[in-house]
Amino acid sequence: MKKINSLFIILIISTSAYCQNVKSNSENMNKIKKIQIESVDFSTMTFLSVECSEFEKYFKEYRTISITNLKIINEFLRYFGKLEPIDSTYSKAVDTRAKVKLFTEADTSIICIGNLTLHMNENIYKTPQELIDFIENLE
Repeated sequence: MKKINSLFIILIISTSAYCQNVKSNSENMNKIKKIQIESVDFSTMTFLSVECSEFEKYFKEYRTISITNLKIINEFLRYFGKLEPIDSTYSKAVDTRAKVKLFTEADTSIICIGNLTLHMNENIYKTPQELIDFIENLE
């Protein structure tokens, strides 16, 4: 019985810690001060898949947009609330066409976006077409 009580207490503490971490990540997303998007046309064809870390080296010319308007930042972040994790039919690599930097007072997060997949917070998701359209229509 003592083992069950101990496991139950550990489970409660672990769940509480996890919820606090998720809440903290959520709050950080809501405290974004600026978004910087470096992108090329999503229809750009390449011989090799472009890794996020190689984006600036591979594409010598790319468009850079800085967003500080809170309304546009919130509209942009809305797309990330509906992301679907990839399944086995998708590539786990991201052929990057846009590199997004989210600036908070504490740090900077990077999201790499390709036509099919995007990489965010160590996870890979399906790229919503609406997100691509949003990025391509920014001025």
